[in-house]
Parts: sequence; structure tokens; C-alpha cells
Amino acid sequence: MRYLVCNNKKPLVHVSSGQLLNKEAFIHPKRKIDTWVIIICTKGILYITQDERSYQLTENQYIILFAGHEHYGFKESSGELSYYWCHFQINGSHRIVKKEDLIRIFDAKHTVSFTYPRDELKTGIDMGKHFSGYYILPEYGDISSNGRAVLIFRLLLDLARKDRYSDMLPNYSLSLLAMEITQEFIETYSKKSKRELKPKIERIIEWIRVNYARRYSMDDIARNFSYNADYLSTAFRRYTGIPLKKYIRIVQIDHAKILLLNSTDSIKEVAFKVGFEDEKLFMKQFKQIVDITPTTFRHAFSHTKIVK
Repeated sequence: MRYLVCNNKKPLVHVSSGQLLNKEAFIHPKRKIDTWVIIICTKGILYITQDERSYQLTENQYIILFAGHEHYGFKESSGELSYYWCHFQINGSHRIVKKEDLIRIFDAKHTVSFTYPRDELKTGIDMGKHFSGYYILPEYGDISSNGRAVLIFRLLLDLARKDRYSDMLPNYSLSLLAMEITQEFIETYSKKSKRELKPKIERIIEWIRVNYARRYSMDDIARNFSYNADYLSTAFRRYTGIPLKKYIRIVQIDHAKILLLNSTDSIKEVAFKVGFEDEKLFMKQFKQIVDITPTTFRHAFSHTKIVK
């Protein structure tokens, strides 16, 4: 699988668009053009090849045809065939990357070079930290069952056909479609990564739950589970959405809340019992997470019983 990755600070440029409706045998012409194309199949099967990779595009699937790359139909479609199509240009830097490169960008915050056609200009971009600045469009994929992408494409076609106050409207509709596909890809990638990490990370979560009162560092946890500390921190955040260090603090503060409401221990004693050696650090962390001080929390909820 290949991915088109490009900057989204400027909208994509709509060139032409439409809907193909065919009730007889259809085969896509062989060609190499200077625009990019996105096709979403809505009925039937489109048999198409790009760079010697063959695809059978069925309902609610899409393909991105790359500018300057050869594509053609490798088999006739029988029966009814319908798909939306849009030719467009990219307004800025772009790059076509392989799956392993994309994973490296996601997981290692790797800096890559995006290249204009014919290597006319190179610019370093840190994608690993700021996905929000880019379209990430798989060459081929499924459209989500929520139907948003198809609705956006219909809006694009409508705006492209009618009189409008600004010629930018189709560009922004097309850009919204690209963002929707990017969003679906990132969500799917995230879910897959979480499934792969789930057994390992859940063992670590259980270990923290049991050992929250011990004095330990992230390096200690990493060694205990035979991980590199930096990798563990990245993997934990990808699975839970929370940095490992913050998660440990949240668990400690949750136990501190129970002690504050169900014991007469001093703030210092509570801090020590949940793993803090420094009372001031405990008070600071408690305020950051709960938004009030331990003393205020104890007084405000003194008549509330917390059941764990």
C-alpha cells in the first residue's frame, strides 16, 4: 500500500468532477495524466490497475490515481456501474510513501522530506508530531459506513455544477473530503495499533494499579516488562491517549481521594501512602489533576462516600 501525504495548509485544487453511470460493459481507458484523481465506487465493480497493481473497486471503496502514473482498466465491468470521480491538483508539497515509512512517521516522529514533482524543491516536515497539518490518503481503501465521505462528494459535485459566488467552494469541498478520508485512516490505524498493544499495555496498567504506592520510575517499569523506556512511553500513550507518567499520577491521586474522604490521615500521610515522598509535589499534582487542593477536596466532599 502507498499513501499520498501532502500539506493541508492550502486547499486542494478542483479541476473537474462528475459521476459515471454505465449499464453496459465498461473498461477504464489506459492513460497517464498530469492531474490526481479520486474515485469512489457507489455500485458495481470497477477493475483498474495503477503501476501494475490491480484493484477491484466495489461499493463504498475508493482509489487515488497518482498524477504522472499510468492507470487502466484490466477487465470489463459487467452490469450496472456507478462511481464519482474528481480530477485535482495539489497546492503545495507532497510525497508518496510506503506503509513502512508511514508507520515510522507515526511511531518515531521521523522527519521526512516532501518533494515537489521532479525534485524541484525539498522541505523538511515533522509529521510525527503534527498530523493535523497534512492529508494522509491511502491509495486504496474503504469509505466509512457513516456515509459522510459520499455526502461530501455529492456536495462537491453540486457546487462544481452550479453558479457560485466563489470558485474556491469546490476546492474547499474537495479538501474536506480529503480530511474526512484522512480522519478515517487515522482512526482505523489507531484502533489496529491498540488491538496489537492491548494485552501488553493492560498488564502494565494492572501492575500500576497494584503497585501505585511503591517508589518507582518509568525506567523501572520498562525494565520490569523488558521494554525500552522511550518505546514504552510512546506505546502507552498511543494505546491509552495518556502519557505513562501522567497515568501513574492519576492512579495515585484516585487512591489519595479515597484516603482523604475515608481516613483522618494528614495530607502528608496521604501523600506518603500513595507513593509521594514530597508533600508539596503531591499537593501540586493533586491540584493539576483535580483542579482543587487536597484540603478543599476533603472539605467539599466530606459527606460523600466514594465506593470503589
